[in-house]
Amino acid sequence: MRLLPAQRRWVQTVCEHLIDGETVIVRGVPGSGKSTLLGAVARELGDTGVTTCGRSWTEQNQDARSEDFRRQVAAALDKHGTAHLLFDDYPHALRRSHGLRLQRTLLRLLVDGEHAPDIGALLTGRWARSMHLVSSGSPLVVRARVVPLPVAAEDDFDAVCRPWPVSAVEAVGGNAALLAKVTRVLDRPALHQVHETAEALAPQWVQDVPWAAVGWIKEVVRAGPAALPADDFAAEALAPLVFPAGDGRYDVVGALRSEAARTALDGRAPTWPERWDESVAAFCGLLAGVPETVWVDRYLAVDPPTLLRFVEAVRATCGTRIRMLVDKDQAHGVTASFTAALTALNCAIRLMHPGDRRMLHDRQLIFLGDLQGGVVMPTGKVLLCQSPPGSAVAVRAPLLERRLILAAWSRARVP
Repeated sequence: MRLLPAQRRWVQTVCEHLIDGETVIVRGVPGSGKSTLLGAVARELGDTGVTTCGRSWTEQNQDARSEDFRRQVAAALDKHGTAHLLFDDYPHALRRSHGLRLQRTLLRLLVDGEHAPDIGALLTGRWARSMHLVSSGSPLVVRARVVPLPVAAEDDFDAVCRPWPVSAVEAVGGNAALLAKVTRVLDRPALHQVHETAEALAPQWVQDVPWAAVGWIKEVVRAGPAALPADDFAAEALAPLVFPAGDGRYDVVGALRSEAARTALDGRAPTWPERWDESVAAFCGLLAGVPETVWVDRYLAVDPPTLLRFVEAVRATCGTRIRMLVDKDQAHGVTASFTAALTALNCAIRLMHPGDRRMLHDRQLIFLGDLQGGVVMPTGKVLLCQSPPGSAVAVRAPLLERRLILAAWSRARVP
């Protein structure tokens, strides 16, 4: 696939960062050219590049894949004195069962290792997947350079067709990868294939971009062009999907007005945030105006210190009394001192009766007091930022059965 001027400039810039031994993170919606650009970087770097694709990592081969790229990096170092790891769709591999082990491997390789200054890395991923798992030690992404994808500019459109029609801008927006696919027929851009590609991708775009970007797209589709959202993540995610409409306002590409995209917009709920402070704030938002709640999650107390830190953070802004109902087989670290610390924070914890474990498999936040129902929750690991949220959402449910939960609480055992 040909590269447009903006893409060629991007490849040169990223190669310079990698040669300097930096770690570069690139995020983008499906079809925005991440894999194509990574391939171009690999061709530019030549023998020092070591390429691996997260989509090829499975539960069965993840350790072998990790060992393979480490071996190739070591071979490149031995031969050239430098190496460049090109990890396409890194979050896909990270979410495997040994993802934390992979993250620590990269941390040692790129940050803490003896040869770290001689190793550059390019890690690509989608917006809806986390680039980092919470763990002890310094996170890799804090030390990384975030480089936005190239945005189609005037010289890119000129490279495709001159003069270029307004319809081309409305079809591809800032998506340089999509623009690069436009072919000429009788010296005019043939946009029908690009329209079809964009409309097929549009529902995936809606599912992938941050929630703030979804809200902005909904508003533009309903009311017309607007200034980009203040949220930096949302604005960066939107860059391939919009085009200038004048006066500092932007419009969305035509595919986002298609019936499939509108259906996806209507069905998209805000995914649970992946950052600690935002997760705490989202949890407190669910408890606003609720005097007391029962938090049911069999695996909630697998990591008591992190749970205690989460409750302490919640207590900074939220006074709702919280009862926690967990599985005793998944709560080996629930000690007397941990229970006392929770009590001091106006929380109580009990170990559910074995006969109730099947009934209480679903994760719920049951409202007590005058409020009815509650919330069906993401896993405790998502709330505590120990697992990527992916598409996890908190869904309000007005008909959750309070009496069953309170009966289970009465049967539960105090640790």
